[in-house]
Amino acid sequence: MVRGIYHAVVEDPNALARQVSLVEYPLGEYMHCNTPWAEIDHVLMPIRMGVRAHWILGHLDIRNRCINVYNSCWDTIRDREVVADVQSFAFVIPHLMANIDVWQAVTVNGVQRIEPLAVNLVHDIPQQHNGTDCGVFVIKYAEYFMNDIMQCMPNPFDATTERTYLASQLYKHGMHKMTEGYESDPDFLSRRERKARKAAKKK
Repeated sequence: MVRGIYHAVVEDPNALARQVSLVEYPLGEYMHCNTPWAEIDHVLMPIRMGVRAHWILGHLDIRNRCINVYNSCWDTIRDREVVADVQSFAFVIPHLMANIDVWQAVTVNGVQRIEPLAVNLVHDIPQQHNGTDCGVFVIKYAEYFMNDIMQCMPNPFDATTERTYLASQLYKHGMHKMTEGYESDPDFLSRRERKARKAAKKK
């Protein structure tokens, strides 16, 4: 959605009003487990690069107004490619934050401007050694970050073992859902869709 609206927002920031689902994310209304971005300091987002079949982790640091990027394949996917790929996020996210009145435009020479996020590339992190493990690395980068132990992530990192562990945990979670009879967040409709269905039923 960010990439799809990027060029339109460059031309006209009001274009965000036409992308209701995207605006719902920072409002905390898209999924049940969301929290409004006005109440938090960090947002982690898996990003599939637009020109490569490769996943990277974006970390939106709300307090410092920057996006930190974790790439598990620096040897083959260079800094300039990564920076170019996340420019749409760096540009659109500040406009999203302004749209929900969390950030304000800055006046420069009498003109109001919304400055793009700074993009910081995080190096000295474990790297993959093949072309298939980027997804596992993104998940584990996020896990170590959320637990505030990024500096403890093993290097070298055994992606094969972690992939097996993740698969076993997903299976365990699925079996627990079946036996306990509950649904997890991805099984639900978005709040917007639920509201629309309720409104349709009332008619």
